[in-house]
Amino acid sequence: MNLADLIETRRFLGSEFMMWLWFKSETHDGFMEVDGHGPVEVVYDDRLVLEAYLAETERNTLKGGSPAYSAEAKVALQHGKRVSRAKLRVIKDGREWTFAFKAEGMDFSSVKIPSVLSKEEEEKFYERMYLLEELEEIVDALYAEFLSIRLDDELWHHRMVPAMRKWVATDEPVDLSWYPDLQGQAVADENVADEEAADEEVAEAPA
Repeated sequence: MNLADLIETRRFLGSEFMMWLWFKSETHDGFMEVDGHGPVEVVYDDRLVLEAYLAETERNTLKGGSPAYSAEAKVALQHGKRVSRAKLRVIKDGREWTFAFKAEGMDFSSVKIPSVLSKEEEEKFYERMYLLEELEEIVDALYAEFLSIRLDDELWHHRMVPAMRKWVATDEPVDLSWYPDLQGQAVADENVADEEAADEEVAEAPA
């Protein structure tokens, strides 16, 4: 795969990741369990850009308030536009980060970290580095969760995508019931596999 193909693949996954994160944030009212970090609030903030996939000039830039919840954002999604960049807000243990996130390249910019508590300059520097690292770890954990779903054909194409399409199509508020029960599906798949293995053992057993 050449460099151009790698960039395009990253861009495609970045946009899907942002769409999935938007959907999960809205259905979970922003609150979610993040691997290695516990309960974290992740919400789309006051800037959102949506673009047509093959025509970047067809762009909606929404600012102020909560544009992710606006009718204009939903109409843009219904016309096939995807998230290309957004301002996100992450809150953990009373500490708040805001940053701009771009789908292409999955880049961070304009990062605002929680207030630094250290008094010494050297300690302030290390605390800032730690806070930046913590934010990266939270986003990486969310991306890993997304990939675990995206790379599972059953979970992504047969459960997540239909749920997200239903979400895009509606103008009504959504809640947790709109998000697929992926855990339950995994348990169900294990039970089916166990039953099939048991059936095979019975069939192979000598009469």
